[in-house]
Amino acid sequence: MTVAEYVGVFVLVAVMGAGLPGPGDAALIAGGTAAGEGRLNLGFLLVVAAGAWMLGSAIGYEIGHRYGRALLEHPGRLEKRRHRLLAKGDQAFGRHDFVASATLPGFLSGIFRVRFGLFMLGALAAGAFWIGLYVVVSYFLGADIATAIGSAGTKALLGIVVVVIIGLTIRFGWAKWRSRRRVDAA
Repeated sequence: MTVAEYVGVFVLVAVMGAGLPGPGDAALIAGGTAAGEGRLNLGFLLVVAAGAWMLGSAIGYEIGHRYGRALLEHPGRLEKRRHRLLAKGDQAFGRHDFVASATLPGFLSGIFRVRFGLFMLGALAAGAFWIGLYVVVSYFLGADIATAIGSAGTKALLGIVVVVIIGLTIRFGWAKWRSRRRVDAA
């Protein structure tokens, strides 16, 4: 039970909470496994992880709120595309801001100006889910099961991303084909 283990979990989970890629999931699994072996206190681990998640989420939100929109609105390459992306994001976040806050990185909620209290509620729900999933499963079942669940979740997410990319490619191709057809007909 060293302080360094708790500090390591805190830092890695805070980075994950901010929306940056890193080994936060692995830290939660390792922490849950260590707690299951009696080396860490489960309750204290959950408190440390939840605090880190919320702090990281708030930092990510603030970075997106202060700098994200200006970065995307600046003139230059792909400016029109970035403006269309911002318009679509404003529309989507306007309709589903809690769901977006719970499922997307904190900096995006900051960019799209989600109310901070609502964002923190979404971050709390997401953090409780992910922390609970990784720590509690690895606490009771060990690292092998938690890792399998984590990789299955990653694979499912990757599968969804691939399907969305394929769908967008088909939609883009269809729209391009229709616009060419209209030009040829005119």
